[in-house]
Amino acid sequence: MADKITLDQLAGMIQTQFDEVGKQFDEVNKKFTEVNSHLGKVESNMLTKDYLDDKLADLRGDLVVLTRKEDNKVKKLINILRKRDLISDDEVKEIMSMEPFAQLFV
Repeated sequence: MADKITLDQLAGMIQTQFDEVGKQFDEVNKKFTEVNSHLGKVESNMLTKDYLDDKLADLRGDLVVLTRKEDNKVKKLINILRKRDLISDDEVKEIMSMEPFAQLFV
C-alpha cells in the first residue's frame, strides 16, 4: 500500500518550493536593479539630438567665419593684382562673382 502524505508534509513540500521560487525572484530583482542602474549611466552619457544640433550649428558658424576671413584675403589679393595691372576689371568682376560670397557688379 502506498504511503499517505499528511497535510503537514504536503505543506512542508509546498513551502520548500515557494522558498526556491522566492530565491529566484530575489535574483531576478537583483539583475533588474543592476540593469536599471547601468541603463541610467548610459542615458546620462548619451548625446541628445538638441545637443548635436547646437554643436553642428556652432561648427557651421565657425566655418562661415573662417571662410569669410579667407574671402577677405582673396579680395585683398585681387585688389593688389588689379592695382599692379596684372588682371583686368573684367577678370576682377569674374573672380568676385564666384562663390561662396559672390559680389554682384551692376
